[in-house]
Amino acid sequence: MSQPNIVDIAKRAGVSKSTAARVLAGQGAASEAARKKVLRAAAALKYRPNAAAKALRSGEQRLLGVVIPDSASRGTLSFMLQAQKLEGLANGAKQLGYDLQIFIEDLSDPLALQRLAREKLVRGFFFLGRVQGPTLEFLKRYGIPWVGVNWVRPESPGDPHCWTDFAHAGRTLTDHLIRQGCRKVLAFDWLSTEYGPFGAGIREVWKLYGRPAGDLTLLSGAPYMHGPAVEQALEAAFDSDARPDGLLLGHQSAAQQAYRFLRRRGIQIGSELAVCTFDDLDAARNMDPPCTALAQPAFEMGQAAVEELDRRFRGLADGPIARELPGSLQVRDSTALFSARA
Repeated sequence: MSQPNIVDIAKRAGVSKSTAARVLAGQGAASEAARKKVLRAAAALKYRPNAAAKALRSGEQRLLGVVIPDSASRGTLSFMLQAQKLEGLANGAKQLGYDLQIFIEDLSDPLALQRLAREKLVRGFFFLGRVQGPTLEFLKRYGIPWVGVNWVRPESPGDPHCWTDFAHAGRTLTDHLIRQGCRKVLAFDWLSTEYGPFGAGIREVWKLYGRPAGDLTLLSGAPYMHGPAVEQALEAAFDSDARPDGLLLGHQSAAQQAYRFLRRRGIQIGSELAVCTFDDLDAARNMDPPCTALAQPAFEMGQAAVEELDRRFRGLADGPIARELPGSLQVRDSTALFSARA
């Protein structure tokens, strides 16, 4: 049997359609006898109120959705950064009076999100990772708001996003190495192509301090995340007559790789060479010695994403959502123990 409606309930209860509607909506006058008849009829017909209609009548669409692709690996939400982003989203929703729910959907199917918006009354979506362009264009076409949390398509930097200020990250790490006394730095940048201008921040600070351009080696591109390209660059740098005294890695995997390389060469990390990395995941603090790192503001990103959607809902947004949040430097022994040679 199809879902019963007001007419079915009114007929079974022996009352008018308007009376049945008033009782089920909880609004308007109805006698106690009529109320009981309508509720008994609704129960007998297994009537379920239309949540969408009820919310539209009351104007209380307060549900926001975090959408995880059904192709995501098990445990994706327990990953440190994802968990912090979720915590920030939950805190932002609580502070501003929204409900937050996690949905697992096929993100290659735009209609899945439309169904959530219409049937579950999800007012806006948050994405923690990559979503295909056609799906996002569909959301734009139907006016369904969304924000990428620490994620945006490189080809569409104007899409709504709240993420790390990568130029600030590059500036902060480079400034720290210079202040520690490093004169010659080897830096790896894979982040600029996927996220933001990490390498530009490195160059900016090096130039600001008036350091010779030739004393900074900045290697950019996806191969420098970790792997053979990193190994080859380390070998070339430490086989040369002008070895670096500062090392800046763009990923914890590259930092771990560099630590292994330096130990094989007998180079004392922290005392002979200052090493720092982006970003501050569990591995950095548990390395020996603990590695100085730039911690991404994952919690703050989630909270800011809710705040920005709320501003849009209230008509206060004066442009596209594009928040870049500075991270924080976590100084540890890998640089704190460094003492520049005279």
